[in-house]
Amino acid sequence: MSDTAMTTPPEASLPRLAPAALFAAGCILYMALDASGVEALWMAALKIVPIAILMWLAAQSLTGGTRTLTLAALALSATGDVLLAVPFDNHFVFGLGAFLLAQLTYAGNFLRAAEFGSRHFALRGIAVVVAALFLAGQVLPGAGALAMPVAFYIIAIVVMALSAAAHRSGSSLLFAGAVTFMVSDALIAINRFVDPIPLAGTWIMLTYYGAQALLVIGLVRADLVLRRA
Repeated sequence: MSDTAMTTPPEASLPRLAPAALFAAGCILYMALDASGVEALWMAALKIVPIAILMWLAAQSLTGGTRTLTLAALALSATGDVLLAVPFDNHFVFGLGAFLLAQLTYAGNFLRAAEFGSRHFALRGIAVVVAALFLAGQVLPGAGALAMPVAFYIIAIVVMALSAAAHRSGSSLLFAGAVTFMVSDALIAINRFVDPIPLAGTWIMLTYYGAQALLVIGLVRADLVLRRA
């Protein structure tokens, strides 16, 4: 056992365990109700509860510009969640736009600490670009009038993932969050423009919530690493 573990009081871990438990409970509750077919306007509010918990965690754990940009990206994501959940004309386009801005905000956050010359960036970057090209080849032919907005969104999430890959902390959690976000969006695109996916809503939200959590935790750990450097 390390000296740090021996001298850390049990109470100190409670503030970290509480948001994690609330986040997990919020995710499970929303996905369970959504999978059971519940359709109501209040579901849009329930959908963003886990994101609100991550915003609280980011506000408590991050500092300076990293905190501001993380909160902005999460707020834009929550806006996109609501726009996609509430049916109205062109709601998918508006939701896509909100998430595009969220991806660009995350990218701007990561670029503040980017090092593009590292070996891990090259390997991760190649994987991201190849995956994005494959996804575009699958979904754009079936996107019809939405092909252009979808193409712009794919570019935005690639920029976000490449920025995460270049983060000088080398955080695996940060990159894992970016890749999981790509998976979530790929599931949405394939389900909408290619072929229906069994239990699509559950898989989409599971990867989406997981991605957001990985990004926030990755940023918290990366911020600690950079401040100690």
